[in-house]
Amino acid sequence: MLKLFTAALLLCVAAQTAPAQSTDALRRETFETVWRTVKENHFDPTFGGLDWEAVGERYRPLAAAAKTDAEFYGVLRRMIAELRLSHFAIFPPGALDAVPPSQGGVKAERGSAGIDVRVLGGRAVVTRVDPGSAAERAGLRTGFVIQRVDKQDVTQAIARLAASDLSEGYKRAYMHGAALGPLAGPAGAKRVVTYLDGRDRPGEATLTLLPSPDEMSEPFGSFPAVPAQFEARRFGDVGYVRFNIWVVPQMEKLRRAVREMADTRALVFDLRGNPGGLGVMAAGLAGLLTEKEFSLGALMQRRGHNNFIANPQPGAYLGRVVILADGLSGSTSEVFALGMQEAGRATVVGETTAGAALPSIFTRLPTGATFQFAFADFKTPKGVRVEGRGVIPDVSLRLDRRSLLAGRDPQLEAALRVARGGATPARRTYHPRRETR
Repeated sequence: MLKLFTAALLLCVAAQTAPAQSTDALRRETFETVWRTVKENHFDPTFGGLDWEAVGERYRPLAAAAKTDAEFYGVLRRMIAELRLSHFAIFPPGALDAVPPSQGGVKAERGSAGIDVRVLGGRAVVTRVDPGSAAERAGLRTGFVIQRVDKQDVTQAIARLAASDLSEGYKRAYMHGAALGPLAGPAGAKRVVTYLDGRDRPGEATLTLLPSPDEMSEPFGSFPAVPAQFEARRFGDVGYVRFNIWVVPQMEKLRRAVREMADTRALVFDLRGNPGGLGVMAAGLAGLLTEKEFSLGALMQRRGHNNFIANPQPGAYLGRVVILADGLSGSTSEVFALGMQEAGRATVVGETTAGAALPSIFTRLPTGATFQFAFADFKTPKGVRVEGRGVIPDVSLRLDRRSLLAGRDPQLEAALRVARGGATPARRTYHPRRETR
């Protein structure tokens, strides 16, 4: 269950060395594979009212007329976009490879700028600068506005995406990628960043990317290897956990963090910017936070459904739980947040999430490209569909540049107030286990 991370990846693949072009026969086979996969595996046999046969007839000649693989993949993306659903994507060969680009035949080490941004008022505003990172060493601070990276105009790219016909969820993902994508590269690479400081004075900083501290996960089935971040700390009597993606190595870290902070009055799980990952992990984490079995919801497939059940674990944490989320929180993050919220086990603070919670898998195509497609829908025990809706926070609060310039994180501050009982306490009632049908 992954969408926003993969959307951002598409903005980085253009810098890769162009592979040899596919033959016409391979492209025809690839087109039919994509079209047939949707026809046979889509969770809704009516395709949301879309005539999938007619869609195939319309796009088949366009695919045949494509002059390059890039043009061909663009046709495929437009075809699957007709479904108007998340978790449908086409990735060129190599786009999901975990191996960094090579330099002179030697594998390069992945680099990191140590920065994150959000688009506020149409501008890429720095929201996090990691201590000791390339960004901090270059003098970048939270609240600064990134305007350009090398020759790429970030502000213009954001404006073009804002004016596009993409869904709001995809706009947020692509705008985020437009700012961070140009900062990617191997360790030692230099990036020239043009920015506005706290007084809107223009400045320029040269970042030398440092070796990435992120752990690379192992591929899991069709799920690719991805960089994983994890942070656990205390704010006095409140525990705080932040992780950027739901992958297998995170589960043991989550288990350890929850148990090591068993003496806290509350736990805050910061899922801002977390695009999802392995869906079953949501139930695994919920099981560490409950003494009663409950369902987070169910995967609704064409031929049946599967419930995500939170099974109580020995020594489960029973203190208050707060979940921080924003518009880049997607998929598994939404399953966890909405399931916990609906069960009365957590309070959600921040912004409405991406509304992109369709379980998906990845499959290799004849040309070597990868096709991500959704095979199920997701609904909560109350029948709430996350796709297109998102998780609506109990305490709604947006980031603002003034606070960031002052070194503050107003969303985290609000979450800590809630955690200490200052506003909108989490309900302590549980819905009995119900099978979603």
